Amino acid sequence: MSEPRSKALPFAIASAVVCALGIAAALVLPQDARGPALYGAAAAALGALCAFSALARAVAKGGTGVLAAFSIGFLCRAALVAAGLIASGARGNPALVFAAAFFTLYAATQVIEVLFVHASSRPQGATP
Repeated sequence: MSEPRSKALPFAIASAVVCALGIAAALVLPQDARGPALYGAAAAALGALCAFSALARAVAKGGTGVLAAFSIGFLCRAALVAAGLIASGARGNPALVFAAAFFTLYAATQVIEVLFVHASSRPQGATP
């Protein structure tokens, strides 16, 4: 396994755990909010998968690769938030539940992605 990919594993696991917790939280909501929240959490989890996969591949390519990966992640999430909202059929307050679920997970996974980029950009080992 290459060094950037081996560095990615703990961050990928953290992102997956956060997404699983978000989906689990959506499952315990009241019946009228559960559907939109599940769609929001699932869309955010899929977006996190796309974004982190792009970052893991591109982080070794320097700043340009990281910028391209963040752009890919943003565009995937933009498409998924629209598709998820349409698929959920949420209108009014349930649409706000969808948005809250999506953007809460988006924020959490984005922090993990930034931490991964930061950890990948630092030199390892002792420095003189």
